[in-house]
Amino acid sequence: MYRNQRLVIVPRLLIISLLLTWGPLLVAQGQDVSFTAEVSKERMLRNSTVEYHLTLRNAQGEQLTPPDFSAFEVLRGPSRSIGTTIANGVQTSQMTFSWMLQPRRTGELSIGPASVQAGGRTYRAPGKTITVLEVDDASQAGAPENFLRAELSTDQAYVGQQIILNLNLYASVNPISRNMVREPSLDGFFARSRRRFDASPTTVIVNGREYQRRTLTSLALFPIKSGTLRIDPYRMVIGAVRTRSSSTFSRRFTEQIPVNSDTLTVAVRELPQPRPENFSGGVGTYQMDVAIDRDQLTTDDALTMLVEITGQGDVQRLEAPVPVDEANWNVYDPRVIREEFLDSPSGMFGRKVFEYQLVPKRAGTYTVAPSLNYFNTDTEEYVSLSPETFTIAVTGGSGQKTYTIDTTTVSEEALVLRPAAPLTPGRRYGRNMADGPVFWGLILLPVLLAGGLIGYTHYRQRLADRDPAILQRQQAGKVAAARLKEARVHLERVAARDFYNAVEHALLHYLRDRFSLSVAELSRANINQVLTGAGANTALTERYDRLLQRCEMALYAGQDSAADLGDTYAQAVELITETERQLK
Repeated sequence: MYRNQRLVIVPRLLIISLLLTWGPLLVAQGQDVSFTAEVSKERMLRNSTVEYHLTLRNAQGEQLTPPDFSAFEVLRGPSRSIGTTIANGVQTSQMTFSWMLQPRRTGELSIGPASVQAGGRTYRAPGKTITVLEVDDASQAGAPENFLRAELSTDQAYVGQQIILNLNLYASVNPISRNMVREPSLDGFFARSRRRFDASPTTVIVNGREYQRRTLTSLALFPIKSGTLRIDPYRMVIGAVRTRSSSTFSRRFTEQIPVNSDTLTVAVRELPQPRPENFSGGVGTYQMDVAIDRDQLTTDDALTMLVEITGQGDVQRLEAPVPVDEANWNVYDPRVIREEFLDSPSGMFGRKVFEYQLVPKRAGTYTVAPSLNYFNTDTEEYVSLSPETFTIAVTGGSGQKTYTIDTTTVSEEALVLRPAAPLTPGRRYGRNMADGPVFWGLILLPVLLAGGLIGYTHYRQRLADRDPAILQRQQAGKVAAARLKEARVHLERVAARDFYNAVEHALLHYLRDRFSLSVAELSRANINQVLTGAGANTALTERYDRLLQRCEMALYAGQDSAADLGDTYAQAVELITETERQLK
């Protein structure tokens, strides 16, 4: 019995082994065959080197004919490497031949075409051209070995316009470590960090010297006020391997090299006046899609409308447009059912979806054409989008509503002071002094003073030894209160825009110091998560979100009315006080 099972298992194992061995080759044979040539750089200096690669994919090659390298000196090669990659369940095999070359002269140097035979066919790779520059010893001597540069997509923008900041490291050594020492505060900007950017190294020539340029981080910046905004330098320390030689031996060590970027300025302009009455606050380029759940209903029904806005801009500051004529419809506050940022290689995109409940006031046939008004930074003018027009037929109803809309508001419970407890009776006379507290108090006073002095000394020592980050968090409330004094000054002067800027600045810096956040982490969504993770209740996080949104609307969408400055100031004070109470 067991013997027969073994005879069955062995052929199965043999078949599986053959499939695992020959399967990838069979799959590769059925895929497209390609033969390509690549160079590691297209511009180089005369004393530098370049790598040349020929890659054959999904085939077994033979009779390789290499290109003409007469304009270069071959330092190394050809070397061969074989590899297999699997992406989305598709396996690709490749064979690569590599050479290390050095140019013999300057100018436009050519590497000729190459060919290989595979599967009875001949495949050819086109030639390559490389620009070789002469070495300028004078310029190269004055060029730094490594430097850090913060580069902006533009240094002139409107309030709310997206600016991409790339922090690039130019290195002529191969850094083995990078340590960010200081980042700029980015005052005057709303910042979001980007992940989808090209971080691969690229060879560039700057001031007669060849560098490997690598993008370390990328931010999407949105100016929140006009004027000349300053971006302070980034400060970083990179580690590079050096060799120290003496007459008897040499050893390798890591040198710490400080690099700093330059100070940048951005000239920010206000949006043109006059602004449209129904301006949404959007700045950038957007598109809008609208969908309704029906085109026939009664006065007892509610029409559900979805408005989706996507585009290159900060969608958090987009205010919900009014989609219908309020003379014919009851329009309730819409729900934001989706709000997200979508990173792309060209910049930050956003998507925001509003859900409306619209109730007709009377029967009739209505034409509904929702529109979005925003400022287009490409054409530098206000644009109105109206993607689709709907015709809605409304008939009279029976008076029995078929919908439910939650219009309740959350009210906070008022604080009530409790009466103080009654005082104890007064002193009694006729007792022995030694039995009273005054006598023992005088006896113990020197001991208490000595103990207090020792305790105070230890307390001051602990203060000096505290972690600066912890100290910064503990002082966050005092710093925020001091910053709100500035908002109080603008409140008394009825300077609405300066007031909202001071309130937003105070709240964001308070949260940054309180929770040790970076500037890129000061988004409303991330603040909500940080507060929730720290133990704040839902009401507190929602109040922060509403107040920060109110400041953004005032600074970004032009809704800087002076009517509710007092309420906004009171809300900011209460928020900071309540945060300190809840998150002790």
